[in-house]
Amino acid sequence: MFRREGPARDARTNMQLAAYLAATAGFVNSGGFVMIGSFTSHVTGSVGRFANDLANGQLAASLSALSLVMAFFAGGVSASFVLEDQRVRVPLRYCLVLAVEAVLLLGFVFIAGLSRTTHPRLLDAMAALLCAAMGLQNSLVTRLSGAVVRTTHLTGIVTDLSIEGVRWYRWYKRRFLPRASQPPAPAPDGRVALLLAITGSFVVGAAAGAILTARASRWAMCLPAALVGAASAFAFYQGLPGRRQTE
Repeated sequence: MFRREGPARDARTNMQLAAYLAATAGFVNSGGFVMIGSFTSHVTGSVGRFANDLANGQLAASLSALSLVMAFFAGGVSASFVLEDQRVRVPLRYCLVLAVEAVLLLGFVFIAGLSRTTHPRLLDAMAALLCAAMGLQNSLVTRLSGAVVRTTHLTGIVTDLSIEGVRWYRWYKRRFLPRASQPPAPAPDGRVALLLAITGSFVVGAAAGAILTARASRWAMCLPAALVGAASAFAFYQGLPGRRQTE
């Protein structure tokens, strides 16, 4: 799962990891919105909020929105520094990044328990923890899959699904409704399964995050923290000396 990077990975392993972490990101994104009113698994909404607040002359609010973007960026940079360190075995690099993500999620739970404030700027400070965690995860998955998989947002995934859908349609039309003037269309490469796995997992995770957070408040965030922690433990296991490279 964490031994190979980029082209050396097979499609099945990428799909398993993508579905697992996409569910986690969906949970964090919707759970965070229920609790603090901010989407945190992507930066698009934060940039839009920054621009809107700036246009309305709300400088403090616009800077606060920009801080969420910077927190996501900082998470991605931090993960990249660790993952580029050639002195550490590959699985152990991913173990460390996932462990930090789990700590950030648990830190959110802890701080939410200490603070009962509804001040929007303080809520944004809490949201920054989730943004940093998602930045870590997005950088990790991008590096591990060779930029094949994204798990923290669906805009690109849905776009790719629309493209693949047209390819399948053209293949079906040429395969089963042939014309003499049409060359045979090559069969699509099966990427639809990966895209559907990411989309479905994100949606399921988002629904679970909203429902559980509405009922259990901050404690619901312990679930994605546990899932990420389990992935970190598995990466640590794969990085132990003497483990077979085929695992």
